[in-house]
Amino acid sequence: MLRRIKAEQLQVGMFVARLGGPWINHPFWRSRFLVTSDEQVEQIQSASVQDVWIDILKGRNLPTPATPEMMEADVGDDDPESSFEDELERARELIKNGRVLIGTLFNDVRMGRALETHGALLLVDSASTSLSRHSQALLAMARLKTKDDYTYLHSFSVCALMIAVGRNLKLPDGEVRELGLAGLVHDLGKLTLPESLLMKGSDLTPAEEEQMRRHPSAGYRILNEARLYTNIPLDVCVHHHERVDGRGYPFGLVEHEISVHAKIAAICDTYDSLTSNRPRHQAWSPARAMEYIAVRVDTLFDRRVFKAFTRTIGIYPLGTVLRLRSGRLAVVCGQNENELLRPRVMTFFSVTDSKPVAPEVLDLTQSEDTVIAFEDARQWGFTDDQLMAMYAPHAK
Repeated sequence: MLRRIKAEQLQVGMFVARLGGPWINHPFWRSRFLVTSDEQVEQIQSASVQDVWIDILKGRNLPTPATPEMMEADVGDDDPESSFEDELERARELIKNGRVLIGTLFNDVRMGRALETHGALLLVDSASTSLSRHSQALLAMARLKTKDDYTYLHSFSVCALMIAVGRNLKLPDGEVRELGLAGLVHDLGKLTLPESLLMKGSDLTPAEEEQMRRHPSAGYRILNEARLYTNIPLDVCVHHHERVDGRGYPFGLVEHEISVHAKIAAICDTYDSLTSNRPRHQAWSPARAMEYIAVRVDTLFDRRVFKAFTRTIGIYPLGTVLRLRSGRLAVVCGQNENELLRPRVMTFFSVTDSKPVAPEVLDLTQSEDTVIAFEDARQWGFTDDQLMAMYAPHAK
């Protein structure tokens, strides 16, 4: 996560990602390095370098926010849009750096230190910028996670999804930013639970279930001590397991008692949990997760929020494998906003012949071929990473 500062603001402990001006004018043969001495600072400041880009996830940040003219959340922001493939690379780097930041934040909480939200908000801003450049790349990349990464990347995935849904609902920008922060911290209460409980591979006992159900209240206490300037993260943290028919926890609230922010979190948290590999659960396909949520609208989930969610990621999200009437398998590589049941797809496998076929991109709104069902890619020997490599060049 990069931030542009003036050379005179450079300090020991900052990680330089890029120096402004021609490289021949400064004394460093490397353009990416950790500043370890006052001598390095003086060398840069005495050279023809006016601006420095620092990576705040790898080194020290400025102690106070810079002015808007000095800020640059992400190099490349002057390009407001990018291709799916280009944004995937940026998203991959953002997620890698974000995992480090979230890990540090979580470890501080485990050690009883005060929650520091400045870095978390900068991560939210970077996710928001990525979604502005391409609405789907970060969401697609964030869904690919291992069991070992689930604790950290689930929070980041929910953050990105909540930002995207909040925008779709046309909530104010400041409110959307707080939604992103809420996504990052919604499961903080789980840090108070034993690791053995969180990683248990078998079904939980009734006593363990009851212990697990305490995590929203525990998270609320942690956030309350942080004295946040907004109530949205607090609300989402304690209420993201409430359900509109009153069957949720910890308070059994009903529809009119649950905020729109908590309703957004309920769907985003459920979707990412269902599509992730984690203890006691093997990842579902995106379409299967959407089907699960859809049949529970008006009982567990809010209808208005669900409609915004489907507009955000589609009935058949990017990367979903579909079986077509022609006897081929196809992977979703784009949405048709007005006809969500007929996305853009790329065919790649013949069910009839049990062998790969030459890829063909189809817009199902303009094709005689139709969707019969969605499929689990693993049953056909394909991983999510393999599918992404296939459809990425054709995604929009």
